[in-house]
Amino acid sequence: MRNFYLKENIQNLLSLWHCYGDVSKHQNLRIHGQWPHKVWHEPLLFDEPANVIRGYKRDKPREKKGVGFDTKRKPDSDAVSALVVMHKLLLGDVDIGDDNTIKTLSSESELDLWLSLGCAGFGYKIDKAPIARAFIDSRSKFYFILNEGEPVGTVLTWAQGHDVGIHQMTITQAGRGRGLAGKALLQLEKQARGNSAKSMSLQASKKGLKIYESLGFVPLGFLSSYL
Repeated sequence: MRNFYLKENIQNLLSLWHCYGDVSKHQNLRIHGQWPHKVWHEPLLFDEPANVIRGYKRDKPREKKGVGFDTKRKPDSDAVSALVVMHKLLLGDVDIGDDNTIKTLSSESELDLWLSLGCAGFGYKIDKAPIARAFIDSRSKFYFILNEGEPVGTVLTWAQGHDVGIHQMTITQAGRGRGLAGKALLQLEKQARGNSAKSMSLQASKKGLKIYESLGFVPLGFLSSYL
């Protein structure tokens, strides 16, 4: 079942990446023409052999990042960065109280603030066009993360089948150290359960790993990036 959940997790992510648009095909590679500048293999491969990784480096445009998906316990040594692929089954009835940690974006006019917070939190530029495409898709929900009513972070969810993916979750410096990420995830879980989701998925940095594990997310593998 572990590999099934890993595949479900990655398919959720790739579905969102396709929604971002401007995806071209080169042999078995898919290449983003703009942010998020990813290159990946379709059909989906896990634990790609060395020749495939070398092919990423040879065939992709220089500014793009090749992405591989690993079931191993450690990321590939050639990877420049790796995120932990994580999964949580939504089993049984859980009583999650309401709070005011997240607020749904009510219109596209709020996207500029959402993008500004996202860029500040992650420390890189996020293009508006792909985010705007995702915003109008029925599978997405966009949220501000709030501290005392003020937006200090971002997150979006993406529904694919019975799985709800957590994406672009970040908190700016002004909101860090207050436990907001954990509170926001609980509210997102409450909404996912209310919409009959069976699982939640995300890809975690080392910084957020302990938070996600404390909330019941289980590591499944790695999403590794190659220059």
